[in-house]
Amino acid sequence: MTEAAAPVMKAAVPAEGSAAPVATLPLRLGYYVASDTPCSEASNATVSLLRRGGIGGSRDFCEFRKIDRITPSTYRVTQACKDFQDGGPPQDSVVTYTLSGDARFTSRNRHGWEYSARHCAQSSMPASWRQNDIREPPG
Repeated sequence: MTEAAAPVMKAAVPAEGSAAPVATLPLRLGYYVASDTPCSEASNATVSLLRRGGIGGSRDFCEFRKIDRITPSTYRVTQACKDFQDGGPPQDSVVTYTLSGDARFTSRNRHGWEYSARHCAQSSMPASWRQNDIREPPG
């Protein structure tokens, strides 16, 4: 997600060296909506699409380059985020994901940016998202 979202509070980033590399985040793939927004009221500002290789919204896509498991519910993700509107190169960043089960997360960076979201079934989304083909491409 774009780091221009409203900053909340800084979170400690787990120490280097205590990580175990993993291939993917153990979250359900599909739509995630900001925690304070009902699934049926999602908008471009509050919805993200989680894929195996990254997460994105209406303005950007962050490709996961490296994922390290710090604890069973905490993951450090090195990602490259591309803003669709600026034409510049992807920006690298490190984000810490704290998971609550397989359908809810809070992501934070070292600058204090924070985003909390939970999985929403496609059928619970507004009409404009219900018909989208969000299956992963073969590969």
